[in-house]
Amino acid sequence: MELIIDDPEKIYEISKALSTMTRINILQLVSITPMSISELTEKLNMSKGNISSHISELENLGLVEVEYQNGIKGIKKIIKAKYDKIIIVLKTSNSSNEP
Repeated sequence: MELIIDDPEKIYEISKALSTMTRINILQLVSITPMSISELTEKLNMSKGNISSHISELENLGLVEVEYQNGIKGIKKIIKAKYDKIIIVLKTSNSSNEP
């Protein structure tokens, strides 16, 4: 599924969210297969707290979905990508040719 963005505010928000390699790496990993916080922690060699804060930012912008499943030691978060493409449209049909 594609996310097409042409609203300047939304472009800014998404661009800001994608300004860290960690979030880009998370999106790439979960676009292949849904992963838990623990799996992402292992893959990216980062703390669970750090990964969780990045997931929270991506979830707030609607770029990932979080599901809760029963795990061995309680509930675990499973992170899924919502989109396989993010397209930023800089010029809409309503835009004029002037800068």
